[in-house]
Amino acid sequence: MPRKKQTATEISQNLAMQLDWQTAERDDKAVAQLLYTGEKADEIHTLDEAGLLDGFFAFLLESEVMSVWKAYEISGLQRVFLPTVMFLLLYGTRILFGVNSMNALPNLLFSNIPVMLIIGFNARLITSGKSRRGEKARKADSKFALMDPQTLAETVCKSSLQELEKLFNQTIHALAKYGTFMAEMMVAIDGTRIITTEHFSGRGCQEVSEWKKNRQGLRVEVIEFVYGWRLIVLIDLTTLIPIALKIVQIQAHEAPHLVELVKQAQINLAPYSCIKTLVVDRAYVDGKSLYQLDQMGIGFVLIAKKNMAAYGTALCKSVESPRNYERTETVFRGQGRDRTEEAFLTQLQAVTDIRTWDSYRPPKVSGQRLRMADRPALNAVIVRIWNNKKPDNPCIFLTNLSVEDPWLIFNLYDDRSWIENGLFRNSKQFWTLVGWFPQKTQAGVYTHLTFVMLITAVATAFRLWDKAQSTAVASIEPPQPNYAFNIVSHTADNAQPESSSEPNSFTDTFRPEPELVEPEQPPLSTHLAASALPNPEQVAYSHHFLIGIGPSRWRQELTRENRDKVIVFFGNTYAIFDLPVFLVLTGVPFQLPPDYASVDDILARYGIRRE
Repeated sequence: MPRKKQTATEISQNLAMQLDWQTAERDDKAVAQLLYTGEKADEIHTLDEAGLLDGFFAFLLESEVMSVWKAYEISGLQRVFLPTVMFLLLYGTRILFGVNSMNALPNLLFSNIPVMLIIGFNARLITSGKSRRGEKARKADSKFALMDPQTLAETVCKSSLQELEKLFNQTIHALAKYGTFMAEMMVAIDGTRIITTEHFSGRGCQEVSEWKKNRQGLRVEVIEFVYGWRLIVLIDLTTLIPIALKIVQIQAHEAPHLVELVKQAQINLAPYSCIKTLVVDRAYVDGKSLYQLDQMGIGFVLIAKKNMAAYGTALCKSVESPRNYERTETVFRGQGRDRTEEAFLTQLQAVTDIRTWDSYRPPKVSGQRLRMADRPALNAVIVRIWNNKKPDNPCIFLTNLSVEDPWLIFNLYDDRSWIENGLFRNSKQFWTLVGWFPQKTQAGVYTHLTFVMLITAVATAFRLWDKAQSTAVASIEPPQPNYAFNIVSHTADNAQPESSSEPNSFTDTFRPEPELVEPEQPPLSTHLAASALPNPEQVAYSHHFLIGIGPSRWRQELTRENRDKVIVFFGNTYAIFDLPVFLVLTGVPFQLPPDYASVDDILARYGIRRE
């Protein structure tokens, strides 16, 4: 009788049972008591990078992201010698630590014993490997033989695109369930080119023209070809966490994927959060797609192209606009005697009832003509002057939102820059988004890009969660800009302008009312969707908690904080102690630093009484 073929799930379960795999768990009190009674520890190391994984893994468990990762399967694997989640954690740790080269993993990651122990490897695996196969080929100068880095690369690259998308989408769903996002979200979408060489299999090709000066000083058009892929990401502008992604060839247009990405993001977030506002640039000027978003109840803001009929209509209607809106921004530079001020003027006009965008309409029905009065209407905000600059062709924002307060639309589009400055730049500079793929194949690029976005999302959520644990998080205010606003209105009949007596704050906006009144400060945002949280009044996660500290500075701060700490292992249990605390627990006599009250206080912290 033929044997029943094993599934990947059954193989993973068998391996987990055989190896008794689990990530190490932290229990400071239990380890402290074992040290105090003189038990021999299995491993003792300085903390270093392990301090980052300590809190990171705690967050993975609490948010149930680890449960999603444990269910991750790679259907392309024929033989599984370790649980699949261990390969995910290894490659994810490589991204988290910023290791640029796969060949550097043995020296920079696989040999980091405390990190490997936290992930779930035991000391024998770290020093001897899973088997003795290839032992003779190992270099004599390396005593660590966890696995060959190409084994990790080949394994993770066997994931199909569907498996990678499922992993990312389910991780975002777990974060939404945990209450990471607001109930009603403002998002932005944009794409970035992932440029490779022509030797990558499955890469796309894009023709790019550029004007340059030749040796004679004449401007000539130069045609070049770039190869690679395009990564399209939908990002939450409150937390700066990517919530949906799509990878296409580099020559592909981004607009056709807009509705697909928004729908996928809604699935990832449901039923805990939903998208209410979307900000896009000129690459997404697609009336058909934007009309679908309008029917889904999503507000949008986009910048109009100058060759659109709606652009000309907005300019014509602006002549009839009853009011202009002006804002003077005073920028302060320097300190003390060297402090200088510079005023920048911005002037807006609001226009309503624009119906001349032909493609922004319901689907065409044969034999039926859509009258102009029945077409869906858009509104517009025209930027006549922007920071003292008056362009010949003003910038026009089209929106299906109200323009009663045009500054809201203006500021909303300004937030779109976060996807470029807060996501793509950090991903390329720190998270090794480009240039360090495990393989020069389509599978290698898909795997690396997905894992980078995955780790970026979870690491950002962890940092926000870590900040929210602080008792002072409620007092954190958004960073105050080095400028002030004075908002003025002018009526169409040249009436006297109204102005506020004092500059408003950055978030104050002018509403056309008979009198200009001081707006009330809005309350702190809360998790409207997270009613199941133990504390429904919890302050919502926002990227201003991070006070402008990027991933690189974050790692530097962790290194500084963990400089004088040790990590102690007893089996799969570990603890982290300050060096003076560790010396007290092990009975080493020394002069206690003034930061610590007494030896008895240290022991009492871990439930120990000195006899």
